[in-house]
Amino acid sequence: MRFQHTAIGLACATLLAACGGGGSQGDSAGLAQSISFPFPGGPTVAVPPAVTSITLKATASSGLPVTYVTNTPDVCSVSDATVSLLKAGECSVNANQAGGDGFAPATTRQLFVVPKGFQTITGFLNPGAQAIGASVTVAATSSVGAPITFSTSTPTVCSVTGTTVKTLADGLCLVTATQPGTDYITPVSVTKTIVVGTAQGPAVSFTAGYKPNDIGRTAENGKIDWYASDTNKTTVATDGSTRTFTMDKTSATAGFGGYFGIRMMAPTLESLLTTGDTTGGVRIDSQKAIKFGLRFNQEMIDAQKTRIRVWLYLGHFNRKNGGACNVTLEKFITPVLTTPMTGVQEQSIDLKTFTFAESCGLTNLDAWNELQNYPISKLEINVPDINNQKPNAGTTVYSTSMTTGKIYFQ
Repeated sequence: MRFQHTAIGLACATLLAACGGGGSQGDSAGLAQSISFPFPGGPTVAVPPAVTSITLKATASSGLPVTYVTNTPDVCSVSDATVSLLKAGECSVNANQAGGDGFAPATTRQLFVVPKGFQTITGFLNPGAQAIGASVTVAATSSVGAPITFSTSTPTVCSVTGTTVKTLADGLCLVTATQPGTDYITPVSVTKTIVVGTAQGPAVSFTAGYKPNDIGRTAENGKIDWYASDTNKTTVATDGSTRTFTMDKTSATAGFGGYFGIRMMAPTLESLLTTGDTTGGVRIDSQKAIKFGLRFNQEMIDAQKTRIRVWLYLGHFNRKNGGACNVTLEKFITPVLTTPMTGVQEQSIDLKTFTFAESCGLTNLDAWNELQNYPISKLEINVPDINNQKPNAGTTVYSTSMTTGKIYFQ
């Protein structure tokens, strides 16, 4: 009878093991389990009263529910599966599985940095070149609404009181807009350079010239398109310094008929974007003018057909009439050229005299503010007036060096 009782006991033990009722190797604590707890870090702390929250997504290998607890309640709090970031610092959270159903308890911890939020300064526009003794007001805005202060690192050139800048002497006035940051946001500062009196700002190159023997590229590999009246052609010097337009008229009585122009992209650009703002191009800060060299032929000078038109295509995009459009500024000038024109004559056009050639349906735009806020991504220079005179009868070839040397802003 005793032997039979033992057999029944063994049968029950076997049955319990098969049903998962016993621990591994008879361990009364239960089977081991693991917790997968993906890294929850990355988001920044928000500025109160806003709160940044993250959903925690830990799972136990047993399939049993996981609970969470914070080890750093001053930095982050936990409610159910949501952790709320309270301030910048280190957040430590435990994912716990209490055990049961034959499994032992398990805990896994995640420790991550809660960074401060970022802010930017917008609306801080350079007022442009100023005379000595001028007073100008500056303004700027923090993206989180925090107060901005202004200061200068060039006190002999200008002074700053509140939002007023007063120019004192020739030179470069450096004005900095600063937001020092808080417990929740990082500090940020932006500096503008105001040219005072006879000083010159730093030169910013649009192109140093042309790719040698390549009519389709600037020296910096920006794409070039060119156009001209019939029987014209264009060439580039072997050193890339000069672009020349040449018209060949075989009839001694034919009119000159000359007009020509070039469109060039900023360094490395192929085209303007057709779906949004173009971010590449030349940025204007303290630069007052666009500068380039001209060397017209005598026939165009004699015919008084030397008017120049300059277009600045900005990165500012908008759709107009269902198509892509970029805000464009223009300026016409009739350069004063000495004759006979034996050399290159430098031209300088004040950027504040440019007006809108194309506003792309946008309203309340300011040309100078547009130059501050968006890059010059494309440049066009042309001679728009057809010269239908030919004072030198019998001459069949006319050549004009449209631009010589670099095109730059200063």
